[in-house]
Amino acid sequence: MLLLSLAGAGLFPPPSVQAQTTTIPGLSRIDRWHYDPQQGRLEVNTQGEVRPFLFVLQNPPRVVLDFPNTRFGREPQTQTFAGRVASVQISQLTDTITRFVLYLQPDQPLSLNHLQLLTAGPSRWAVQFTQAAPPSPLFPPSSAGSSAPIPLPQSQAVGSPPPLPVSRSGHQILEVSPQAEGFFIRTQGSPSTTVRRILDPDRVVVDFLNTTLSPALTQRVYIVNRLGVARLRIGQFEPTIARVVLDVDSSGGDWEARYDPQRGGIWIQPAGGAAQASLLPEVSSVNSSGPLATLQSVQLQGNRLIISADGFMFYRAGWDPESGGYRINVAPARLPQSMPDPGLPVGGPVERIRFVQEDARTVSILVQPAEEFNVFEPNPGQGSRRITLELRPLNAPPPIPQPQTPGPASPSTPQFLNRTVIAIDPGHGGRDPGAIGVDGIQEKDIVLSVAHQVQRLLQERGYGVVMTRTDDREVLLQPRVDMAVQANAALLVSIHANALDRSGIHGIETYYLRPDSAELAAILHRSLVRATGAADRGVRRARFFVVRETPVGMPSVLLELGYVTNPTEGRKLATAEYQAILARAIADGIETFLRSR
Repeated sequence: MLLLSLAGAGLFPPPSVQAQTTTIPGLSRIDRWHYDPQQGRLEVNTQGEVRPFLFVLQNPPRVVLDFPNTRFGREPQTQTFAGRVASVQISQLTDTITRFVLYLQPDQPLSLNHLQLLTAGPSRWAVQFTQAAPPSPLFPPSSAGSSAPIPLPQSQAVGSPPPLPVSRSGHQILEVSPQAEGFFIRTQGSPSTTVRRILDPDRVVVDFLNTTLSPALTQRVYIVNRLGVARLRIGQFEPTIARVVLDVDSSGGDWEARYDPQRGGIWIQPAGGAAQASLLPEVSSVNSSGPLATLQSVQLQGNRLIISADGFMFYRAGWDPESGGYRINVAPARLPQSMPDPGLPVGGPVERIRFVQEDARTVSILVQPAEEFNVFEPNPGQGSRRITLELRPLNAPPPIPQPQTPGPASPSTPQFLNRTVIAIDPGHGGRDPGAIGVDGIQEKDIVLSVAHQVQRLLQERGYGVVMTRTDDREVLLQPRVDMAVQANAALLVSIHANALDRSGIHGIETYYLRPDSAELAAILHRSLVRATGAADRGVRRARFFVVRETPVGMPSVLLELGYVTNPTEGRKLATAEYQAILARAIADGIETFLRSR
């Protein structure tokens, strides 16, 4: 058997005491591995055919070898060495990816040019440091074969072997198709995705895990200029991660990714629908094919802006990044020869309104709200002779609750009698793991554990708690807000963990949008930083969906508990002890805020 002598070296236990392995149909399995510090070579045998991916990471410097569609079948292992490679770590990164990480000495950085990925067959692989001593023949000959070394084709003794077909357990991105309601990414298989917003510059990053790009996908940049997206870029971020980047407007909302089994691919869409996007989508030509409606008036009645026409019309609306105003495209419509003055009062919720006949069948209306006012659509996109927008002050006092006649309880909505209700929102879930950090830890698992502990602590103190998810399931953003509203929650706290391409960044961040949420954000942030001793990365305003779409009077905050991509903080976030500290700090902060009101 190949590399049989490794059992005696302690790298693998003898067959009689080997750990019970886990097998999944269609997946390969790691059989044996060995690192030779004298030769500067990592050798790996698999049971089943596989092609690994080799890449280099810095800070700290390390060499990563990923085996897709492969199970390790054991607990994570770490071996330490003297020399250039300080340690080798093997773990199950995801359900289908086994990862080997060679941690280098800090003063021994290198590039991919200093490595070779060698193969003696689809189940026999080696990583060779080219600056090491002259290598010995790759793998000892099999006892059943010839005594001569197995020859290596010249084309395979390089850093990046030619692409091989994706196996049945892998995924490919086949096609990118911009649509009116978002972007459809046709895929082979149903890959898991992560979605996160990155600021400065503003962009939405969608990572497709265990996924490669099809060689037939030659276009990598798409100019969009719709839905708040200037352009879409796609590329192979890492050997096992395909990345889609949307360059978005800073005033835009959140985005979501979901798998469509009927069409065989992933939809990337604005959370809450296209009306929530920053830039204005085009009005559908199907909806605008009827007879032209002539706009008759635009009137401001209190905090309601009412647009009237003499016929049926459809519209799409969204924030315009160039002007900072709220743009409404109406079709099929035309402007009259003269438009009545809307009579905007000085100091009112609207500073100005501008009308433009964009083409023969489309009218655009640009509404510039006064500072600290936001625009809401009671019936977004509904076709009629009248369009109504609401302008609500961001600092409006909470509404006075009105007595209501008890009705039948919804089976999905918890009933809390005479108790203050707190909405706790564990981010991501199900097919959306959120950020993936060191050792393969997943954001969705960390935040769900913390959220459950927050729920228990608050309930012990007499509060009602509604959880937007209680297990590992996918929940879109709008239903999360809906659950909080239906439960008449006093506040909403959304719990997340952060990630960044630079592993040195760490610390806690807190986000809010409206002034009615500023105090809650400050109290929670102070409580978390004090309890954990983590770096204070500040309290910031942002237009995340769950803090933007909760109603005025329901303070809402989004917490980023730390960076899973930072080696120290990421591993700490994965521990039960640190999660308990975070949960208590959140519960204490919520109670401090409620007692101060």
